[in-house]
Amino acid sequence: MTRAMDPSARAGLLLGAFNTGLSYQPSLLSRATRDQAILSGVGAVVGYGWATTHHSVVTALARKLTGARDSQPTNPVVAMALEAATIAGGAALLRALPAQERQTPRHALGRLAGIGLVAGGAAGIGGELLGLGASRRGNGLVTLLAACGTAAGAVALTQPRKARSGAQDAPEGTPHEDVNRKVDVPKSVASSVAVAALLVALGKGESAMSSGTARLAARALGGDPDDHQMLGRLTAAAITAGAGWGAVTLACTLLARGGEGVEPAHAIPPAIPEVTGGPGSLSSWADQSRESRRWLSMVLTPDLIQDVMGEPAKQPIRVYGALKAADSPLDRAELLLSEIDRTNALERSVFVLFSPTGSGYVNYVASETLEYLTRGDCASACIQYSVLPSALSLTKVPYATDQTRIVVNGIIARLRDMPAKKRPKFFLFGESLGAQVSQEMFRGQGMTGPAGIGLDAAVWVGTPAATVWRQQLWGDRTVSQAPPVGPGSAFLPRAIRDWTNLPQAQRKQVNYLLLENGDDPIPKFGSPVLWNRPDWLCADDKRPPGAPRGTHWMPIVTFFATFLDMQNALSPTPGTFQEGGHDYRREIPEALRTVYRLSATDEQMERVQAALRARELEWETRRQWMAAESKPATDRPAAEAKVEKHVAEWTGASADAARVESIAFGSPAKPVADSS
Repeated sequence: MTRAMDPSARAGLLLGAFNTGLSYQPSLLSRATRDQAILSGVGAVVGYGWATTHHSVVTALARKLTGARDSQPTNPVVAMALEAATIAGGAALLRALPAQERQTPRHALGRLAGIGLVAGGAAGIGGELLGLGASRRGNGLVTLLAACGTAAGAVALTQPRKARSGAQDAPEGTPHEDVNRKVDVPKSVASSVAVAALLVALGKGESAMSSGTARLAARALGGDPDDHQMLGRLTAAAITAGAGWGAVTLACTLLARGGEGVEPAHAIPPAIPEVTGGPGSLSSWADQSRESRRWLSMVLTPDLIQDVMGEPAKQPIRVYGALKAADSPLDRAELLLSEIDRTNALERSVFVLFSPTGSGYVNYVASETLEYLTRGDCASACIQYSVLPSALSLTKVPYATDQTRIVVNGIIARLRDMPAKKRPKFFLFGESLGAQVSQEMFRGQGMTGPAGIGLDAAVWVGTPAATVWRQQLWGDRTVSQAPPVGPGSAFLPRAIRDWTNLPQAQRKQVNYLLLENGDDPIPKFGSPVLWNRPDWLCADDKRPPGAPRGTHWMPIVTFFATFLDMQNALSPTPGTFQEGGHDYRREIPEALRTVYRLSATDEQMERVQAALRARELEWETRRQWMAAESKPATDRPAAEAKVEKHVAEWTGASADAARVESIAFGSPAKPVADSS
């Protein structure tokens, strides 16, 4: 006779199956089969772990109340009565603590407890009911069928025909994504089982490591293994943390090499004195990172500007303080300030300090737009704080903010020494983690912060959710209504349409724009999503633009869904500008024109938009083609074919070596236009 499944395990399977089904509900962006498998696996493990733990506690209490001995089974009626009591208690908590915006941690944790009690209680009753009257041999099959039915019911709750992702929440109904991913349900279900099994195996491995350490401690120190369980847990946790830290360190090392690497397309330093790394520069080309070389190499020339704007132009200035160029923030800031002095950057009509992303990337659409619309009479400066992707540079924010503040203080001192009439307009631009770095300079200062340093205007795009200054400006507003301009001349739209729907007269009042896409996960992702329903998942009829519709918040699972969205938030097609996710290329030119008060006719803006797209396609094609050409002779044909394939996908036209070289080393015959 086979052993019947334990009621706690049956409860775990039911709640795990429910979480698996509910994990198919849409999120901010579309996701592929692999992403769905990961999410379903996480949901299954979370549900299984909580339900088994919850029911085990309830069972232990039931045995204590009935005085059952170890050899006696738990009375299922008593267990179900206790589970019903937990459901009632959880429901009472949820009634007493209704969901609301800006929930305090205590309020959120209270609701989390209520959800946990209701879910655990329901799963526990289901687990006990499945055990009633079922033979040991047929119990497993009954439980499996019940789990499948529960998963199917959860999928039905997601209302797949009505629910939609945040990217689909567009006025014209067309998803704002460069890549529209789709889930292969059979494959994702099979893969999710494997993911769940792997996570369970890891948990069992950690438990076995803990027990083994406790037994070794008992042999060495005496006593029973139970006396050393705490030591075992701590040792296992330390080994796990050490392995995790080692993996992260290795990943950072490999990514840093890439961030500092030299690309064939940018190996030769610029021959322009107005650019860092060029003739007379105080910072060598060898000290530049991958991203600084890209940005400095791509500076516009007067001829290019004149061709687009139809007016005489100057050579724009670009200076960069690379991470490798100096050992300390102070030295790096002083080097950048020296480059500003050397190039007479503050003698131009416009000076912009760019705050880069974690890797040191500066948005070239913003840089080139500035250079076109000022006819080259501008200077751009940037200081680097990391060469790693933003997700691995989060701990650098305080360091980077202090470093940026040193540069700003140096600029302010120089501006004060200049006659008022000769001072340039002082602007700021920050993207992603760079937006957080530059905004946190004003933390606790409100609008007196940017005004106090004489900042004329600023545009920030994709500000991370953890940015305190933005939270302070937002205050107690609701996400269910479009915000007005304010405080002061700042504007904090919930989505692009809040900005585009703002009357022109009010847009002209804005000096500080914190722009974000409604379906961008960067401004929405944070650790509170683990245990607290975010405001953007409030009642469906009150959700802000870009939030998914018909989606329920799930503890832990929604956190991972948003994390996966972050991995999919930026997959741009060169030469095609879209609005969704973490991509702001489409909106940046007009935003800079408006907020920086830069002069251009509509016809000139059309030419600028076309030129931006053509240059992006040209430079990305050049980078990939030159990288392919630098391969050994045996690998070169395959690498070239890969580039040709990419170019064909980007342009929608067949591509061979001649066409690739035509795009890469001379602008396409027809500029890449984008009707969007």
